[in-house]
Amino acid sequence: GTPRSSHEPGGRRTDSTATDAPLAGKHVYLTAVRFPDGYAWDLDTCAVEGDVWIDLYRDGEKVRSIPAGASVHPDMHRYLGGHLYTDWSTDTETIVARDGAELFRFEGREALRGFLVREDGVHTLGQDRDGNGFTYRIDGRILYRSETGVILGGPDTPGATGGAFTEYGEDVYYVCCLPSERGKEYHVMRNAERYQSFPISDGTRDVLVAGGKVSRVRSKPRSLVLEVDGKETRLALAGGEYCLWSRLAAWEEDVIALVCAQRVGGKRYFLQTAGGKTFSQDSGEAVSDVLSDGKRMGWTVTDGRGDLLRVRWSDGGVTEGTGGFLVSGRCALLRDGHLFLALTGRDGTPNRLQEDGVHTDFPFNGYFTSVTVE
Repeated sequence: GTPRSSHEPGGRRTDSTATDAPLAGKHVYLTAVRFPDGYAWDLDTCAVEGDVWIDLYRDGEKVRSIPAGASVHPDMHRYLGGHLYTDWSTDTETIVARDGAELFRFEGREALRGFLVREDGVHTLGQDRDGNGFTYRIDGRILYRSETGVILGGPDTPGATGGAFTEYGEDVYYVCCLPSERGKEYHVMRNAERYQSFPISDGTRDVLVAGGKVSRVRSKPRSLVLEVDGKETRLALAGGEYCLWSRLAAWEEDVIALVCAQRVGGKRYFLQTAGGKTFSQDSGEAVSDVLSDGKRMGWTVTDGRGDLLRVRWSDGGVTEGTGGFLVSGRCALLRDGHLFLALTGRDGTPNRLQEDGVHTDFPFNGYFTSVTVE
């Protein structure tokens, strides 16, 4: 009873929020996990009968499929620079593969929280799967090792191509939490050396490195502040509220903090920049993440079970969702002012790619795990 175009890759339906055409000269890549037809991946806990695949789509066309194996989790595969990279751990080792062929392996069981492909090799930031500790490597070779540290952030950050890594010039940055004589500290690392440190005892809640600047959200007596390169801006907590969690993102030449505040009667979400701009969500909507490409900025709004309702923009605009939820933060991307959402369907709704106000349905049994524009 519905048009074929709404159920096949390449078929499109538009709604009233449709805006500009897709980016000229760019291609949209999707990664997805596909199960055999009939297997209820969101309900079944028994072993899968049949093959499970990781698929790569380019502009709606499936261009590569590799066996998923142990890399089925969204954090354990990624598309970068024309290739599909996967990782998994045995009882003693971690293996990294490219397009299904082993690239390198190393001793130790690590969950890769950061992943970058640079001219000098594949950079990985691996959190120990068994206990605390992490390792920074290039092609499996150790550059820095901590026996006790915990990495801040990971591959689920929206739009973060490197996961817990950020790049500035020739340098690679990441943030970790380490014990010290003063108690636990957040360390901002530049390559294999400590760049800055903040004791947790001074109220540090979140840290971001963007554009060569270090920003953090910090709790102080009776206040919450956003600090950028040592300069503080008081965040707009109301009387009787306290911060449950916060997230940071870069926007133009500024930094913006998303704050979830607890108050009598429920939660309140607001966004505020170091420059003083504030965006409040007093409607009771739940805000999940900030989307920014350095110029345009918006935030995702979800319902009680995590389905994406809409994206609200700093200029007051709204892009309504077309049904489905985001399996990971990498399923939402803002690039050159255009919005890309890899939405996984539920309750009979098909999986679909939404580009601004246009959506394309993908009929497969599984879920999207990322969207990339190159």
